[in-house]
Amino acid sequence: MSSLPKSIPLDRHESDPETRSRPWLVLAIMVLSLFMTTTSINFMNVAVPSLQRSLHASFADVQFVMTGYTLAYAVILIIGGRLGDRFGRKKVLWIGVAGFTLTSLLCGLSPEVNLLILLRIFQGLCAALITPQVLSLIQVNFPPAKRGTVFGLYGATIGLSASTGQAIGGLFLHWNPWGLEWRMLFFFGFLIGTVILLMISPIRESKESHSFKLDWIGALIVAAGLFMLVYPLVEGVKEGWPLAINICLILSLPVLAVFVWYEQRLALRGGIPLMNVSLFRQGVFTVGMLIVLLLYCSQAAFLLVCTYFFQVGLSFTALHSGLLLLPTGIGIFLASLLSSRGVAKFGIHVLTFGQVVSVIGYLALVYSVQKTGTSIAGYEWIPAFALIGLGQGFVAAPLTNAILAKIRKNDIGSASGIVSTGTQIGLALGIALIGIVLLSAMGQHADRINEQIAPQLRGQLLDAHIASEQADTIVTQFKSCYTEYAHSNDPTNVPAACQLKSAAPEVKRLFAESISIANKQNYTDSFILCLYAIAAFSAVVVPLLFVLSRKRNGSSSS
Repeated sequence: MSSLPKSIPLDRHESDPETRSRPWLVLAIMVLSLFMTTTSINFMNVAVPSLQRSLHASFADVQFVMTGYTLAYAVILIIGGRLGDRFGRKKVLWIGVAGFTLTSLLCGLSPEVNLLILLRIFQGLCAALITPQVLSLIQVNFPPAKRGTVFGLYGATIGLSASTGQAIGGLFLHWNPWGLEWRMLFFFGFLIGTVILLMISPIRESKESHSFKLDWIGALIVAAGLFMLVYPLVEGVKEGWPLAINICLILSLPVLAVFVWYEQRLALRGGIPLMNVSLFRQGVFTVGMLIVLLLYCSQAAFLLVCTYFFQVGLSFTALHSGLLLLPTGIGIFLASLLSSRGVAKFGIHVLTFGQVVSVIGYLALVYSVQKTGTSIAGYEWIPAFALIGLGQGFVAAPLTNAILAKIRKNDIGSASGIVSTGTQIGLALGIALIGIVLLSAMGQHADRINEQIAPQLRGQLLDAHIASEQADTIVTQFKSCYTEYAHSNDPTNVPAACQLKSAAPEVKRLFAESISIANKQNYTDSFILCLYAIAAFSAVVVPLLFVLSRKRNGSSSS
């Protein structure tokens, strides 16, 4: 039996190329791991109706199947990065992939929704072990001259999997092999995980050159603080922001402040903190993390509002919706691959260019939607979606390398965990903020939409030889129905006011068509408002990128 390769101290990797693993094998594992963990989030966006019907679950239960994964993922990421530093990145990666693969199989076999929720939470914990190791292994196995290209592929993989996850999920649901419906999405994850496990073995182990005691107290404090921060962000909109949720969100800030204080004290006593908070004294890292937070906030908001607009507002199928977003993924992929060349030639200003292109793309989509209206298939919007993807790709891919390039080798695991955590918090924050904007816009537009549609419905009822008094009663019920529906947090819940139990079939048809027309118009108007908000939010990132450029140039000169 051949002996296992010895661990590689991280502080030797740049001076001794022989200590590196096969770089392209590492790259393949990186791509597959990122694809597996990212698509697992986006698959669920299109699987909600199938899962809800199959498991006889409530909308809230199915939503927690998605948010439970995201919550666990975000809370444990910093800890996952430090575990790799302490016990070995290959070992922790193997454990994370093995756990993710097993839970994918069990999720696909799950007979009821409560068990599925628990498995998804555990799967999120496993994903949190995977992502920081991917970033650290890039630093270990690729010299600085090649990291720009590798991080370009890193960003391309995240962007492509995020944008194509819905298309792939919709394709599986449309194809529906063996009648497995949503279960096939988890079995697909099981197959990817199995392939990764077969590839990990040849990778050399790497960890910090000296042993240290893991900061379990810091781990507990940061886990509690992040839970108190992220849980309200992912659940607040759906639950209507009750008092308990708001208190939890507010208290997360002092808990995280205690974590920072404790980590500083531990470092002063000569201990090894879970997170080296002195990283934030570096201007490049601090500004870079703020950009990460804002960037992924806007990206998550965009994808969520598109999903609601397509599937709830316009009643597109999951496959149709996924195909409309595919140009965004392709744009991200192509721009990410080109970004390293752009940075080599024009410097970090490529990121600023990309963000400006993204803002232009959002405004171009506004123009396209306003011009075409709702009675189209949406393919006229593809150029705008592609422009948004190109802009996002030129920012996201080089940004990670820009943040991590100057980090000390012994802090790579901690820094990787912070970057990944910032990404997840940004995603959760984007979903929460755009949810508030969308629901508020829907409610505000309801009265105007009612005034537009109600006279049309009354005229159609009279043309169908419905008595005037009965038509007025039905129109009044329509207004009540749509007002209640437009203010609902659950798009799958049909209000009682929308039920016409004893009406004639023709009346029911006209009533349902009016609801559909009102919904299309309301979602279109609200979608445009959300796009303006996302464009304005994204524009804030542009001056921050100028600041990042100056700080990078300043650190380089020094």
